[in-house]
Amino acid sequence: MLYRGTKVNEMKIKFEQPLSFSLEVIETDEHVPSMRVNLQVVVAQFQNTCKYEGTFWIECTIWDSFTKSLYGPFEKAMVLRDISGYFLLVIQEIDKNLTFTWEFTKIDVGVNRQMKISFKSVINDEVLYKIRNEFVEFPTWW
Repeated sequence: MLYRGTKVNEMKIKFEQPLSFSLEVIETDEHVPSMRVNLQVVVAQFQNTCKYEGTFWIECTIWDSFTKSLYGPFEKAMVLRDISGYFLLVIQEIDKNLTFTWEFTKIDVGVNRQMKISFKSVINDEVLYKIRNEFVEFPTWW
């Protein structure tokens, strides 16, 4: 059951700076308040493009903590991560610059195949404002 009649397909976060980021809820779990999300990220830089798409679970308490932290202070890192520790989104002040970091790390069961994608960019107040608004306006069901 979703909060106030919200449909799963209306539960999205999308922004285009500093990278193209689209996160959509595809399933929820009320027993351990969490949501399975589909994430699409595209990083275009110079003549290269890196694209990621995948699904994972995020606990609602972690989501709430991240959203509240987007109002600062920024000396402490604002962190959103998935339950398994594959996905990581961090906004923090580094050397007096507000920095956006996204990482995805996955290792298969046999540890034979490993993947790591990492992106870091300095952002300004306008970009932070757009990111913060997407998270604050996200319709929570918990």
